[in-house]
Amino acid sequence: MNESPVGAAPLPQNERRELLQRICALVAAGMASGGATIAGCGGGSSSGGVAFVASSGGPVPSPAPSPPSSGSPPPPPPPTSPGLAAPALGAHGLGFNRLNTSAAALSVSGLATGASGSSLLVCIGRGNQAAAATPTDNAGNVFVQLDSTHTYTLYPSSGTALFACEKARGLASHTVAAAKPDPLDEVTLTVVEVTGGGRVRDLKWREVLSGQPLTSASVTTTGAALLVAWWWGDAGVDGDKTALPDSGFTVIDSVLAAGALVQCAVAVKQVAAAGTYNLTWTSTPQQGAQLWLAAVQAG
Repeated sequence: MNESPVGAAPLPQNERRELLQRICALVAAGMASGGATIAGCGGGSSSGGVAFVASSGGPVPSPAPSPPSSGSPPPPPPPTSPGLAAPALGAHGLGFNRLNTSAAALSVSGLATGASGSSLLVCIGRGNQAAAATPTDNAGNVFVQLDSTHTYTLYPSSGTALFACEKARGLASHTVAAAKPDPLDEVTLTVVEVTGGGRVRDLKWREVLSGQPLTSASVTTTGAALLVAWWWGDAGVDGDKTALPDSGFTVIDSVLAAGALVQCAVAVKQVAAAGTYNLTWTSTPQQGAQLWLAAVQAG
């Protein structure tokens, strides 16, 4: 068709007013149901003069949380101090003089001990206990007697004593000496270094007479420790001797020869946990013994 479309005839004024009122009524109903919000509502223009702003009808959502800061992460906590090393066997040695060997002192030399942090244990047996002296060394350490001097039941003038220096200074060529106020005395000197051993946690002495099990008294530890045991037999001068420990102890030094001397054996055992420990020695010939047992822990 070639004719232009004809526009719709305008509504009369009263019909437009009626239509506008109906629209407003619909909008009011929408507000009651939460469907929309009125931005403006009025008459007087051919456009109807009404605008709508859509509304969800629900509560206004909370703002989204802020993203984490892009700054550097907090520094890690400072590292904890490393644990103390478990006590272990270090340098050790034994020296002895037979009866009537003339000397002003008896020494154990050539020990390569740690520069610091070790404990030194020195156990001495003497034929003449009245002529005793505290051990010394070439590092300037001071030794303290632990417990007391103990004499043998069979030899009341003879005895043993234990000394210690905790956290001792060490040397590449360390010498520990025991003076002999009686130069002709029979003396046996034992030295044991415990590396990482800060203190003697427990110590026990016991004498067992011949015919009974040579079982030491028990020591108790609160953690890892090195246990050091001494056997001082009371057999006579005839024949060589033997002395063997049980319970996982290992002999590290001994003098068990025949003759007029103070016989001795030293054994150690490393333990990893708190506990109560002892050991039993087996020796030949049958005899009694003085038995020392020390537990050295870190600290």
